[in-house]
Amino acid sequence: MKIIICFLVVFVFFLRADEYQLGHGVRLSDELHIGGYFSFDYLDSDVKRQFRLDDVALLAYGSLSSKFSYLVELEAAPFYVKNYTTDISTTDTTFHYERIYLNYTHSEMFNIRIGKQITPIGYWNLEAINVLRDTSSNPLYSNKMFPKLLTGIDVHGFLDDENTLQYHLFIQNNDDLDQDYININNDYFVGASVEYEVMPEFEFGGSIGNYITKEDNKNVKFLQLDAKYDSYPFLFQTEFAYNYVNHKNIDSKSHQSAGYTQGLYHLNTQHAVIGRYEYYDDKARGDTNHIGVIGYSYRPMYSISIKAEYQINSDSKFSKSIISFSVLF
Repeated sequence: MKIIICFLVVFVFFLRADEYQLGHGVRLSDELHIGGYFSFDYLDSDVKRQFRLDDVALLAYGSLSSKFSYLVELEAAPFYVKNYTTDISTTDTTFHYERIYLNYTHSEMFNIRIGKQITPIGYWNLEAINVLRDTSSNPLYSNKMFPKLLTGIDVHGFLDDENTLQYHLFIQNNDDLDQDYININNDYFVGASVEYEVMPEFEFGGSIGNYITKEDNKNVKFLQLDAKYDSYPFLFQTEFAYNYVNHKNIDSKSHQSAGYTQGLYHLNTQHAVIGRYEYYDDKARGDTNHIGVIGYSYRPMYSISIKAEYQINSDSKFSKSIISFSVLF
């Protein structure tokens, strides 16, 4: 609890800083901005009832020159958990490298990012900060189908003068920078993605790639597709991924598939209702989940989000309700 209080004191310092705007960090110079975010949530289901200070993160970023910029993100998650079902509290104050990279901007068509970074796949994965997402929970697709982060090189840019066709080519051929803080630990990850903006309201794209897991030596080839329609007050997006898995240790092959479809309707600029259907199917494990989500989002300003949702799981004991509060500062 003392750590939480100290963190809130730092947050108040940001609020009182001269010319500070919530969500934009503190500008110390062109070379250094400091910011961060945190998120609380409460979960209630038949099998678990808990409160979490889930994300506590600090950010440092800036421009080193007209061509070079950087970002460092340190995160502890979950920072504090109180499980009311077991009456056990846990605290983990270890900060991990979620992102640390150097970016070289050459032109609209050619840029290079080196270091630990978000894997440039789809839409959900690119919104790494809870406050920017429309629901408290993440679809299973986003955690189980490909590494969310990569420690390597990403070459990216646009392939046309109108900036409607964007590409990414990325590779990792080494251990992750922080092997304790990644959803799928791997030492080889290569892929490519494209996104095409058909019109300002509609875009679609996809990714292909290959990664090898460290713990069980699985060689996974994946195909991912996505599409988004965004025309106020409606926002519709969908993503799907298919994995062909070669279990090299036991000389067998299997398939995984997962995806989600989500719709959002803005009641006004601050209030929105959300509906989502998602599924996950792992043939090797015989693990299949279908989940429906009904949610509500209140965003009094860009950098503050209050969300509530109810999940209906195909395994009814895992159905749950979640309430969250998150801030970007």
